[in-house]
Amino acid sequence: MLISWPVLRFSPCWTVGLALVLALLASPSAQGKSPAAEVRSSVLATEPTDPGAALIQELGAGDYASRERAQAKLRRMGLEVFDQLYDAQTSDDIEIALRARYLIRSLTVRWAQDDDPLPVKDLLRAYSEKAEDDRRSLTEQLVKLPENQGIEAVCRIVRFETSNVLSKRAALLLMRKKADPSDAAAAVADRIIRSLGTSRREASHWLRVYVSTLRDPAATLAEWEAISQKEEQTFHHTADRSAADIVRDLLRWRAELLDRIGRHEESLALVLRTIDLLDGTRQQLSDAVDWLLERRDWGTIIEISKRFPERFQENTLLLYRLAEAQSQSGLRDEAERTAELALKSNTEDHREHILAAYALQERGLLEWSEREYRYITQRVLPGSQEGLQARLFFSEMLHDLQRDQEAAEVLRDVVDAMEKDQNVRYLVARFRREPGSLASRMYFFLAEHARLNGDLEKSAENLKKAVEFDSSDADVLIGMYRASENDPLWRKETLDLISEASKAFRDEINDHETQAAEAPTEEIRAIYRRELASAHNQLAWLVANTEGDYDEALQSSQRSLELRPETAGYLDTLGRCYYAKGDYKNAVLYQSRAVDLDPHSRQIRRQLEFFQKALETAQVQPQQ
Repeated sequence: MLISWPVLRFSPCWTVGLALVLALLASPSAQGKSPAAEVRSSVLATEPTDPGAALIQELGAGDYASRERAQAKLRRMGLEVFDQLYDAQTSDDIEIALRARYLIRSLTVRWAQDDDPLPVKDLLRAYSEKAEDDRRSLTEQLVKLPENQGIEAVCRIVRFETSNVLSKRAALLLMRKKADPSDAAAAVADRIIRSLGTSRREASHWLRVYVSTLRDPAATLAEWEAISQKEEQTFHHTADRSAADIVRDLLRWRAELLDRIGRHEESLALVLRTIDLLDGTRQQLSDAVDWLLERRDWGTIIEISKRFPERFQENTLLLYRLAEAQSQSGLRDEAERTAELALKSNTEDHREHILAAYALQERGLLEWSEREYRYITQRVLPGSQEGLQARLFFSEMLHDLQRDQEAAEVLRDVVDAMEKDQNVRYLVARFRREPGSLASRMYFFLAEHARLNGDLEKSAENLKKAVEFDSSDADVLIGMYRASENDPLWRKETLDLISEASKAFRDEINDHETQAAEAPTEEIRAIYRRELASAHNQLAWLVANTEGDYDEALQSSQRSLELRPETAGYLDTLGRCYYAKGDYKNAVLYQSRAVDLDPHSRQIRRQLEFFQKALETAQVQPQQ
């Protein structure tokens, strides 16, 4: 799928294998102890006499020379004594605490290992030099990597990250990751246990309990309750070792676990406790409501709106979330009144209404979304940033609905404005678009309208106009390729343009690779990585829908998903690449994942139906 606009994952001597875990769980001698406690005690029982304990005590010796000798020996021991040093940072002996903190900061962790997958190595480059927010972002990206490529790296962060808060957040991210359909719980559990080694950190303990939960969710409920209670106490009494979002996410984890085993009333009680943690800030409310939307917990969303009425009244998107909850609860009239209130809220904040329109589109609430887009386009000139944004998003939504003539008319305002005002052309360029690309897109929509209505001559005429404005729009080139089948001269011209566009995409890929590698900050690197993913996706989409090296297209599509995992539009492209190679089974597999991620995209669903028919035909033919 072409995405021109936002569419909108040590110590082998002390390794404990999964076989040991399962054996302990089944052992009669384990009765009276929780499964996770047995795993933990078995890990720690393999430790020899703590070699670092005496040296850590020597850090507080009375004479300077003894303290220095102990510090030097501990530094040489390195990560072997990481856990002991970490605990020693809070020693009552100020000398021990200060020296332990110094040693922790001086330890060298090889965040990227030789056997890590390439995307993991790329993300972990200079990890220790990043600011805390950047390290958190990198951990989130590691968790999202496909096929659980980042498990070992995330466990490494859990073990050795000097920030206790980041260590715990890393564990929670891993625990709350949605399982890939191909995941084998036993394999995931084994990888986690091996990666944690003998780590005694709190977050490591959480992951060991998580491993036990994978096998028997009900058996670990008491341990999760103890963990969350302890974390609440830590948050209230030692704020630098925890955070409100960690307490909240532990409660959410327990609520989701209770739901999975059918204990819904207890789950609801925990959900209400997470609400008690809210202080009414906009971001907190938005996060809470979005989580409840995923759970389809409509009643609790309505309850939150009653608890924070002023916050909802002043937030357009929260009002629409409330309207959706009311609608899903059968309160249709009330939902419409709330949606009307949302439309009339923040009348001067056009950006807020654009965000609301896009969010409604993502939720499949297309009637409300269209009303918002029309509200903005009728009141905001196309030459403004908000006016341009709204028209771009709205036109693509109408195109997805195959209302292409309306989509073209939405863009016509911008195209006309660019002809009259050079400043509008500058504004379009600031959106990283060539001014001609909008006229090209407009004519492409008109071509699609004509094609769907059977007027192939008019469709070809509009495609030729479109390519004059932008010869690199992959959708235009694909349309020309399909339309020129019976016109040899036009087909040759089209193939030449496809070759030129493919080369341009390859050049973009090389440029963005260099820019990402040389980026001075993680924020700038992330921008170039998004551009890189887009260039890979466009190359793959163009080639897979026309002619060229389908293996190259497949590799580019896979690379785009390494950079931006679980992106529906990029999975849509991957499905097309497999279709081009005649692998209809994988085409259906990855297209189905795209539909799961973006169930409201009509184009993605249409392509899935197309692939399913191809697979059915291929399966029937050999039998005939």
